[in-house]
Amino acid sequence: MKRQHGFTLVELLVVIAIIGVLVGLLLPAVQAAREAARRMSCSNNLKQFGLALHNYHDTYNTLPSGYLPGFGANAWVSGNQSSWGWGSFILPFMEQGPLHEQLTPGAFRLADAATAGSPFDRVALLQTPMPMYRCPSDTGPEVNTGHRLRNNSDADVNASLSNYVGSNGSNRWHGGGRLIGTRSGVPSQWAGGTPQTILGTSAPNGIFYNGPGLRFAEITDGTSNTIMVGERSWTLNRPTGGIASCNAGLVFGTNSQNEQLTNRGILASGTVPINSAIGNDCLFGFSSRHPGGTQFTLCDGSVRFISDTIDHLPGPDALRAVQSTFERLLARDDGQPVGEF
Repeated sequence: MKRQHGFTLVELLVVIAIIGVLVGLLLPAVQAAREAARRMSCSNNLKQFGLALHNYHDTYNTLPSGYLPGFGANAWVSGNQSSWGWGSFILPFMEQGPLHEQLTPGAFRLADAATAGSPFDRVALLQTPMPMYRCPSDTGPEVNTGHRLRNNSDADVNASLSNYVGSNGSNRWHGGGRLIGTRSGVPSQWAGGTPQTILGTSAPNGIFYNGPGLRFAEITDGTSNTIMVGERSWTLNRPTGGIASCNAGLVFGTNSQNEQLTNRGILASGTVPINSAIGNDCLFGFSSRHPGGTQFTLCDGSVRFISDTIDHLPGPDALRAVQSTFERLLARDDGQPVGEF
């Protein structure tokens, strides 16, 4: 009989070592491919937001309000705000018409909807998981336990998490949040309280704020040069170690009892850098789990990935002589050219 020869121990160890090296080379490629797929899915979500907002504008001749104030002379008193946000108004254009009909956003205060047992109880609906509002790369829960709503008992209520927040501009993160009594054709319910100017650093210069929605014609810098919606992650890794809590955002609106402190749950600004994990920066700005930057929907409906190394001078001064590229992208009417980014 012919004698059979097997592998020697050395040959076996060499083969195992080769397999280990190949697996080590393959795993990063697999992870990169998975992240590329997640990033593409996130990009598709942002594209859907662009289409929904354009369809909303085609239907109502205006973009939705960033979030609703209250009505009448006491519209700005704490606790009187309606506080439903832009994400709830576009639900019919995100193929969520039945949810929109059950929530009836704007018909009563968000605090009423967040109060269990009230005549307007919508707590279960406010906690509905919303996959189209989530980035697949993010690690946050389906229900936000960071940014939360307040009910009529001034208690916190968890609500559906969103990874997408609207642009409030390049100024302060909320910029006062109000735009009232200064435009022709504005319904009377928007003009409650003392009329104020919309000029200066106290005014939001982005797309979403507390007040009536913008028309595309008012985005004088051009829709292809202005950011409309961007990402915010649940957490970020700090450069020095540890985790920064960004708390992502909320789908349906902002804190109904203290809008000036917590409209960051649905809005963001350029007062902090992209993906900044210093202090509590990422509570106010844009961020993502995508390596190297964050994705944004521009006002023309296109989606762009913007590097976190983009030219940016973060801060509250919107009137300085030189504006950075990121600030110019966030401002709708600063009249400054953007160029390549």
